[in-house]
Amino acid sequence: MSDDNIIPFPGRLKDAVDEQRWRNLQGEFYIDCFRASHDRDPEDPEELRAWLQQARLFADEQNPFFRGWLVRRLSEGL
Repeated sequence: MSDDNIIPFPGRLKDAVDEQRWRNLQGEFYIDCFRASHDRDPEDPEELRAWLQQARLFADEQNPFFRGWLVRRLSEGL
C-alpha cells in the first residue's frame, strides 16, 4: 500500500506541505472564514486584515477549527 494517500497526524500537518503551499492554505482558510461570516468575499486585503484582527482568528495548528479545515482541504487534494 502506498503512503501517498495518508494524511499525517495533525501535530505534523505543516510538515506535509512546503512553505508556499502552507501560506496558500492559511490564506484560503482566512477567506473561507470571512465568507462564512459575511456571505461574500472581502472587498480588499485591508478589509480581510481588519476582520481577522477583530475576530482574533489564527490559522495555526493550535486552532482546532483550522486543523479540521486543513485535514478536509488536504484530503480533497488526494
